[in-house]
Amino acid sequence: MRTLLSLAAILAASAMLAGCFELKQDASLNPDGSGKAVVELTMPDMGAMGMSMGMDDKAPPPDPEVTLKQFAKQTLDDSKGVEAWSDVSFARTEDGRMKFKGTAYFKDFATMHVGQGQGGDGVFRKDDKGGMVLEMTMSEDEAKAPEPPAKTPPPSAEELAKQIQAQRLQYQQMRPMMEMMLGKMKVEMTFRLPGTLAEVSGFEKQPDGSVRIAMDGAKMLQAMDQLNADDAYVRQAILAGKKPGAEKMDPAVMEKMFGTKGPFRARVTGDLKPLFDYAAAVKAAKEAYPKMIEKLGLDKLPPATAPHISISPPTGPTAPENAPPAAQP
Repeated sequence: MRTLLSLAAILAASAMLAGCFELKQDASLNPDGSGKAVVELTMPDMGAMGMSMGMDDKAPPPDPEVTLKQFAKQTLDDSKGVEAWSDVSFARTEDGRMKFKGTAYFKDFATMHVGQGQGGDGVFRKDDKGGMVLEMTMSEDEAKAPEPPAKTPPPSAEELAKQIQAQRLQYQQMRPMMEMMLGKMKVEMTFRLPGTLAEVSGFEKQPDGSVRIAMDGAKMLQAMDQLNADDAYVRQAILAGKKPGAEKMDPAVMEKMFGTKGPFRARVTGDLKPLFDYAAAVKAAKEAYPKMIEKLGLDKLPPATAPHISISPPTGPTAPENAPPAAQP
């Protein structure tokens, strides 16, 4: 399942979203990998932002009701691995952002991807001890074998000191922009699993037995500040040919934020019964979908003119294309 965001994806999207991106998901998984997720996605109205920034000052102002509906429809249409939707709603927040909420049903946790929202990779699989394991990778580095460092002569002590100083100067120059981009970003994922929770690493264990990850942009920036002030960390990163804390979701940043470099794991044992009847829920959702879309006014919309925003990492399995339920015969 595409879940948490790589740092590269966050920065690319936040440059347009001005740090106001919020994603919240509450997923229930069955032992066969099927499940449902209540998704809440909040982001700025890019059409309105374009007008306010003078990107197209000759065009008439977009109808806020139409752009809100286009945002909701685009979220549904761009989702992959989703077999059905139910309980869809959308609204404007007090600060003018657009908020989408709905329940997505998916056959395979590993390929579910909600349009415009996420990045990351995860699996829910059986283990060799009779239990099941939810495992999430949090960076590109975890999803592929590490590349051997380039064979170049190590810099002299004087040159290395200059590179460290240059790196810190560059970071301080970039920091105001990163603060603007990351300051209000929030991503929260909750997973409800069958069986009894036996082992947890990285996830927060909740009182009701679920596990949770919460990513806060301000805390991420704080972790990056700490690492860029660490002589040993900056030195090691430079010698490895990396830009400390800025290229991607650095495992060191993850460790600062969550206490582990990953992957995040939660293992369940015992009676692994389905949490809900997937087939019955999907059947009901598909039957109700056309009337829901008509009632929401999403059946007859002009083409979206606001920039499309989709946050996805360049690694991990690609989910198959999947048309929205209403488009299926």
